[in-house]
Amino acid sequence: MKKFFKTRNVFLIMTFLIFTFAALPAYSLGSDENLASNVDGKIQVIILHNGNGSSDGFWFDQTVVFRQLLEKMDKDVGFVILLGDDSSGDSVKEILKPYDTQKLPDGSARVKYLTVATKTGEFYPWARDPYVILTGKDNRLIFLDNGYGTPFPIVTFNEIFENAETRASTLHRGGGNIRSTDEEIFIGMDTLLGIRLFQRYGGHNTSGETIYSLARDIKKEGVPLFKQKFRAYADFIHNVLAPGKKMIIPGLETFFAKMEKGEFNFDKKVVRHTGAQAAYHTDVYLGMGPMDGNGKRILFAADTRSAAEIVSKMPPQERRKIERNIPVLLAGEGFAAAGVPITPQQIAQRFQWEKFKLLDLCLDKANKMADAMDDAARELEQAGYRVVRVPYLPNGLFDGDNRTDGVQGISYNYSNVLVEVYGEVKKVYCPEFGFKQLDEAAAAAYASVGFKVIFIKGLLTNALTAEEAGAGLDCLTSEIRFPVRWKK
Repeated sequence: MKKFFKTRNVFLIMTFLIFTFAALPAYSLGSDENLASNVDGKIQVIILHNGNGSSDGFWFDQTVVFRQLLEKMDKDVGFVILLGDDSSGDSVKEILKPYDTQKLPDGSARVKYLTVATKTGEFYPWARDPYVILTGKDNRLIFLDNGYGTPFPIVTFNEIFENAETRASTLHRGGGNIRSTDEEIFIGMDTLLGIRLFQRYGGHNTSGETIYSLARDIKKEGVPLFKQKFRAYADFIHNVLAPGKKMIIPGLETFFAKMEKGEFNFDKKVVRHTGAQAAYHTDVYLGMGPMDGNGKRILFAADTRSAAEIVSKMPPQERRKIERNIPVLLAGEGFAAAGVPITPQQIAQRFQWEKFKLLDLCLDKANKMADAMDDAARELEQAGYRVVRVPYLPNGLFDGDNRTDGVQGISYNYSNVLVEVYGEVKKVYCPEFGFKQLDEAAAAAYASVGFKVIFIKGLLTNALTAEEAGAGLDCLTSEIRFPVRWKK
């Protein structure tokens, strides 16, 4: 009898719970919320971080990019600049003082500042990586922390936006952008490979271990199970951010095909702890465009082969001329040592790009990467996208064995751009590197599908790097493409 009552009680409880959930309004993770598009629609707001602008003992002025965007974007675009809690923040405000009088259509200041309780030297400079922006009902802004870097999450966006909410998410990402259109969510392979592992899969329970680390020891027969584990993380991120959109993971099939053949290089010396960035960082080789006339999404895929062809046709003296001009461009953008502006001659003496024959090294690296870039583009074409190839010349001045005394090279990356599509307007804000042939080839690629190219200076911020690929406008900005309510 007691057993009967226990069984009956369990039955009644289960019946009550089922009835209760059936009667409640339907709700799922992310209900009425979705990742905001990074390409479709007019840009209303640009968020910028004034991070630590230093490089090998030198400093550069990030406001070069801030000022370029303020001058070249539509005057109804508002700017939110996040500043560290130190004198650097005051310096930024002083430099941008000429823009204090600019107003948005609602009468509020066009440039708004948000101070974060940390020093600039500890501040993560890339605006897009630390959080993603979701939209809720009535264009409610939701900033979802990605668990990537410090001092995030920044929980004070509601001081700027009337309808903002910040959430400290369980979502962790391993670097790399997570981007979205109105129909799809694109997740870079390194975003997933760099996810930190805890005591879930055994043997990998330190904070530095990642899915990438787990993959290092996988034998051919273990690939199917590893793929299932990988997919579990991907599906989780998909469900949190954009359950109503199609998920695309560029490079996925190529990655596992190489794993099965034992061809993928798991060398930690050349791959950052956050994941396989050199091979699968979508910022490097993927930009997003609109739908074309045939209903195909346009994607801009980096092409190192075409960039290599441009360099290979140049005589040595012409290459040296371009290398010789880099210090002039850097000095013009405010390159400094200990806060003191330095001359092009001093920059040339320190970095010696002409001596190292930077473009020759870039050419060699471009040829080595060409097959991988072509495979990535081919995979996207096979997935039904219209792929437009954009030249990309990677940095070949890698300092892995201290051959170059810490000298940094230049990555000519034209895929890491801001794209804006609304009505009849198609604009792309693209870094200008002062390499005339490459600048013109990149502009021609975008113009071939009807885009107006607006060049933005910022060689230091966009190109100077010790890695194969530098940053770019897409990394440095986080945009909002729907009307916002500014806090009064």
